[in-house]
Amino acid sequence: MRVALLIAVTLALALAALAIGRSWLAPQAVLAALADPEGTGRMIWGLRMPRLLVGLIAGAGLGLSGLVFQTLLRNPLASPDIIGITQSAAFGAVCAMMTGGAVMAGAWIGALAGTVVIGWLAWDRRSGISARAAVLQGLGLAILCSAATEALILRASDGNAGMAMTWLTGTLNGIGWPQVQQALWLLPLALPLLLSGRTLDRLELPDDLARALGVRVPQARIGLAALAALLTGGVVALTGPLGFVALAAGPLSRRLARGRPSPVLAALIGASFVTLADILARAISPAALLPTGLYTALIGAPILLIVLAAEFRRNRY
Repeated sequence: MRVALLIAVTLALALAALAIGRSWLAPQAVLAALADPEGTGRMIWGLRMPRLLVGLIAGAGLGLSGLVFQTLLRNPLASPDIIGITQSAAFGAVCAMMTGGAVMAGAWIGALAGTVVIGWLAWDRRSGISARAAVLQGLGLAILCSAATEALILRASDGNAGMAMTWLTGTLNGIGWPQVQQALWLLPLALPLLLSGRTLDRLELPDDLARALGVRVPQARIGLAALAALLTGGVVALTGPLGFVALAAGPLSRRLARGRPSPVLAALIGASFVTLADILARAISPAALLPTGLYTALIGAPILLIVLAAEFRRNRY
């Protein structure tokens, strides 16, 4: 029931995203335009549809990766944008931009490197990876990578610096069908995470009990963390950092799933979150084309504060 409701909300937001912009369309006009590629349909298929599809995939990917890291580290703050994975992916992507390399590959390398660094810094021989240490060390990594990214931009040419600064705000502006094709590369990474609900649920148990239930704990953690890091890096390469999506989707999905990790709910919440933020970006100031990342922060921060306050009072984490 909850999944069906979220699917309906996501579809309604998707229809609104196709209707809202500099030219507002009635729902009937949107449906008619989808069937006719000429006239208004050219605007829908050429501009709004690619933006919508990338936003949906990006939001779902961030929701999934946030839930995975929060579950593996058993901490609601352990999302990619808090523990430095997003920032290390952004640093790798900017390095690729400045050197003419593949931005997606640079972001993937940066995200994986950040994950390895956090695991190494937070490792304890007796207890394994400490969740508190991972969050604290991750905050330091995030600051370091952000500073290194700014240093790269300051040394870049005006054109590259302007492009990188715009991208770092987190935006869906300028998205086209080539970016949709790149976004489709992320689906093979997202599918195993969507199907990992039972594994994530068991990984929240003590390691001995999880092994007794058939989970290969070290392999499962490494595999899920690597997939989540790659998914985060891929999203960052496409849209830049979209703040608070990964951080808020996990706790919200847990509330709907009665405290248990639900990758499907997290993906739907993330997709709806980004779509709503993009709708606001175009509805409030269609001429200014403000970045979507601004609205994800404006929406996500209050929601996150409310949800985390409730979760901590109930001692669910």
